[in-house]
Formats: sequence, C-alpha cells, structure tokens
Amino acid sequence: MRLKAILQLKCSHCCRGSVFRRPFVMHRTCPHCGIVYERERGYFMMSVFVGYVMGFFIVIPVLLGLYVTVRPSLNGYLFGAIVALILAIPLIFHYARVIWLHLDEVMDPRPNPPA
Repeated sequence: MRLKAILQLKCSHCCRGSVFRRPFVMHRTCPHCGIVYERERGYFMMSVFVGYVMGFFIVIPVLLGLYVTVRPSLNGYLFGAIVALILAIPLIFHYARVIWLHLDEVMDPRPNPPA
C-alpha cells in the first residue's frame, strides 16, 4: 500500500490525500487527513539527499548506454548527464519529497491530527 501511495504521490500518513496541488507546489496539509506535511522549518532538506540518490540512479544508466552505443568524448558524457538530469528534474523534485515523507513516517509515525 505504501509503495502505491509513493508512486501516486499520496500522503505518507493516510496514503489517500494528494501531496501536490499542482506541479512544484505542495499542499501545506493533507486534503484528506489534515496532517501538516512540513514538521519543522527546513524539514524537506533531507529530501535533497534522496534526490541525489535518484539522480545517481538516473545518470549512471544514461552514461552506460552512451558508453555501449556511441562512446562519445568526455564532453559528450557530460552533455548526456546534464540533459538526463534536466529532463528528470520534475520527477526528482516530486518523488524525493514524497519518498522522504514516507521514510520519515515509517521511522517516526505521527499521531492523528486533532479533529
């Protein structure tokens, strides 16, 4: 259930409410359960590290694909990595935040918000 919620960008607490209102804009609270997403100031800085890992898993296959097929110069590899990361920015931004929310919820579950 949690993996499905991550793939659908859903709340880490109830797995039903949408985390994002529109691209690159998060809801402050879950529209379904009311949990506040940002526990403290700077809360999503840890999602940057999740994004680094995601970027690594995007760039490495691109570089390996370039090596196997084209074998470009060093500038070609650099260009390929940059293009892959630029195209993946929306995915990395959204999924890094949602994955961080879910990891944090598993490690430190929140109580239900007051009704």
